[in-house]
Amino acid sequence: MVKKGLVLLILAAFAGGGLFAQDDGPNNDRPNNTITVDIGPTIIGIGIGAAGKMISDSDEFSSSGFGIGAQYEYQLFDALSFAGRFAYLGGGLGFSDGDDSLGMRLNSFSIEGHARFYPFSRRTFFLDGMLGYGYLGITFEGTSDNKSVNFTASRSFFKLGAKLGWRIDFGNPGGFIFEPSLGYYGGIGLGKKLGDQLAGEIDEVASGLNDMFGLVESFIFIGGPRLSLAFGWRF
Repeated sequence: MVKKGLVLLILAAFAGGGLFAQDDGPNNDRPNNTITVDIGPTIIGIGIGAAGKMISDSDEFSSSGFGIGAQYEYQLFDALSFAGRFAYLGGGLGFSDGDDSLGMRLNSFSIEGHARFYPFSRRTFFLDGMLGYGYLGITFEGTSDNKSVNFTASRSFFKLGAKLGWRIDFGNPGGFIFEPSLGYYGGIGLGKKLGDQLAGEIDEVASGLNDMFGLVESFIFIGGPRLSLAFGWRF
């Protein structure tokens, strides 16, 4: 009976060790650093290019878009981490008809600070709050009536937002991870509105330009719904 008890005890210890290996383990053994690349902005960039093609399939019209994001996260406590993130998103529209051509290019980037709360386990569900800085620049260039066209406008933003997501850690803690998340961002514009800056260059009323660029700011380049599909390495 004693021998049988010892065998059962040893088997239970091995089984418990195998289950424990799926958790993060002691604090000093847990991987606290995570680097990820986010293709969420890439999907938005592809959508910008596709939307331009939907507007017109003429050979005289062209469109493009690209985006990418990168983040570093440090796990300070079991339930709390902090992260720094950089993201870029750009898109362009162009029209060419004989000697006349005009292109519009929008470029944006953001530098963000994130605080993450893991209410259940630091390797699964998380809530994320964000504060950051955003920039949006618009460039028009080309030729019209044999005259060169080249003017720009830009604006800075104070960004804030929140999202929820999941950290999927394959196998033991550490190594390759996948993080899908969904949230909503907003931006508070600083300085003169883009429409007001361009009103003297484009033959349109400033209010109409402000409305158009306001939608671009609020729902595409600076704020709006945000889907993140991040792949990375935890170590």
